[in-house]
Amino acid sequence: MTLDIESSTVVGVAHPLDPLSREEISRAVGILKAGPAAAESFRFISVELREPSKADLRNGVQVVREADAVLVDRAVARSYEAVVNLETGTVDAWKQLAENVQPPFMLDEFAECEERAGRTRTLSPLAKRGLTDLDLVCFEPWSVGYFGEDNEGRRLMRALVFVRDEADDSPYAHPIENFIVFYDLNAGEVVKLEDDQKIPVPPPGATTCPSTSARPART
Repeated sequence: MTLDIESSTVVGVAHPLDPLSREEISRAVGILKAGPAAAESFRFISVELREPSKADLRNGVQVVREADAVLVDRAVARSYEAVVNLETGTVDAWKQLAENVQPPFMLDEFAECEERAGRTRTLSPLAKRGLTDLDLVCFEPWSVGYFGEDNEGRRLMRALVFVRDEADDSPYAHPIENFIVFYDLNAGEVVKLEDDQKIPVPPPGATTCPSTSARPART
């Protein structure tokens, strides 16, 4: 797929393998937004240099600066790969990935899951465990991995849950066991709760790791 847009000057580089500059990344994003990624629902996962072949470098061939991009369209829950020619200002390749393929998570997606995992659907189950002050509850997002959870093409994160005794307390000393929140980044909502057998939260002063003094001495 090739889409022409108004060309602009490509920032010069000292070597063909130099990483994309900030200006080149912005240009690649602009080219895609002017073409197949125009919808607001697109999120850019990565934009990086498409490296020339070793043969071209070895033979002194004049190489073209290109960018590889990975995107997610949240509106349709699909992922895409693109190749952008930074010199001609065209999208030279646009490929929709298989339905269950998910690119890596971004930092802001971790922040989104952490912020929204504690909304509405989790409030009542937490309250039943005696946890009503969400300012002390910590949701820690992780990648789900593939255990059949994402067989519907959902972009899922799994949040483990901890609680502080006070604002400056370390939450990791007080895990809320058997309580896991599944958050769909494309849908922007909690889609599943694992709320199994309640295990008491370790009390103040408790530690989650055994004391070294309690371990048997080596012989």
